[in-house]
Amino acid sequence: MEDKIRELLSYYFKDYSHCKVEPVPFGLTNLTQLIEVNDVKYIARIYNRYTKNKESLELEARVTSYLNHANLSFQVPAFLSTNKGDEYVQLPDGTLGAMVSFIEGSVPPLSEERHAAEFGRVVGEISAVLSTVATEKLAYKGQPFSRFYSLHPLADWDRIQSFFEQPPFPIDDADLAFYTEMVVSVQSSPSILNELPSQLVHHDLLIFNLLAKDHSICGVLDFDFIAMDVRCMELAICLNHVLQESDGSWRLLEAFVKSYSIFCRSSSQEIAQLRYMTRIYHIAVLHIYIGQHYAGSNVEPNFTYMMRQFRDRDRWLGENDQSFKTLLETYLL
Repeated sequence: MEDKIRELLSYYFKDYSHCKVEPVPFGLTNLTQLIEVNDVKYIARIYNRYTKNKESLELEARVTSYLNHANLSFQVPAFLSTNKGDEYVQLPDGTLGAMVSFIEGSVPPLSEERHAAEFGRVVGEISAVLSTVATEKLAYKGQPFSRFYSLHPLADWDRIQSFFEQPPFPIDDADLAFYTEMVVSVQSSPSILNELPSQLVHHDLLIFNLLAKDHSICGVLDFDFIAMDVRCMELAICLNHVLQESDGSWRLLEAFVKSYSIFCRSSSQEIAQLRYMTRIYHIAVLHIYIGQHYAGSNVEPNFTYMMRQFRDRDRWLGENDQSFKTLLETYLL
């Protein structure tokens, strides 16, 4: 695959014979490499053909360009122009590739209140700015997570049913029953989504897609799943992440929400539906893993982890329903 990276470089640089190519600790879906040309670092990416098409790549390039002109407190990767002025490349075999700017930093921790507060600040800031994008002018708006049979081309309804009827690796009967219960619960109330405000949502704002320097988050990465969706989906995903990483810490949860509220507020209806949105999120991620399985990847560890997280989170939200809503209403209404 390194040959493809060098082929990609030919579209951007006249002379790249002395470039340095190094792996990066992120980019599990796509082939991603750190490139250094003439003492300048870039990120080169060859996209997975199952999860990226021209429309989604153009959406990502347009949104990140907008964010790069929004005077944010952090950076997002900027797409480099090819020698012909294009934002991405389609190689002769049909593979898509692109070069983006490199952002220095390391994955931030999420173990103390100050970490959660910093995370909440960034999530609130980017959510607020994404709400200002003129989405009516977008030709393609991505796939909301509620369309969880359309998030991966190899994970439509038929393939999902086949996967669970004949699992390729051990799945507990209790997990299978829980998954079915959750899908039924979500599909029984589709009108809920039409009653909630929508905007562009990153969908993957986890600490693993953030970069920090000097205790401050300085970069937000991985806009692969950017799409129009219910606005509170972003909040549901990030609240779940805080609870997962902190083992259900109320202190960290409150620190996150308090900082998030500086930039964003929620309606009482959105707060009431966060458990519902969290269910959709977990189903969507499980379906993406199933698609990756059919594409040839070993997804058993990730799938098993996500299924366990799904059950833990839904139980926690059920047991702490009123206290959770009270906390959110204190800061977000």
